[in-house]
Amino acid sequence: MKIKDARGKIIEIGSYIRYIGTGTIGKVTDLKIDESDEYSEWVKIEKPLLWYSNDVVEVIDEKKVKTKDSHIRKEDNVENLKNIGNELEDASLTSGGAEGGG
Repeated sequence: MKIKDARGKIIEIGSYIRYIGTGTIGKVTDLKIDESDEYSEWVKIEKPLLWYSNDVVEVIDEKKVKTKDSHIRKEDNVENLKNIGNELEDASLTSGGAEGGG
C-alpha cells in the first residue's frame, strides 16, 4: 500500500508528517485506505493519536523535528508564563503618552 502526501511524497510507517492546517507534527503509526468512502487514504500519528487524510499532511525530514526536553514539565512552562504576565502588569507608562486629549 502506497499512500502519498499532499506533495506526492510516499508516506511510510515511521515517517514524520506535519498536518498542514495547524502544523501538528507526529510520527506515523498506521496507514489505511477506506475504499467504501470514495477511496480515501488515511494516516495515523502517535501523538495525539489522530487520523489525518493524506491530502492535508506533508512528509517532513526527521532531522527537522524538534524534540521536547524530557525534564521540562508543562507546569514549569505555565509558571514561567505567569511570571512574565506579572512583570508586564508591573510595568507603568512613564512617558505620559497614554494621557487623554480633548
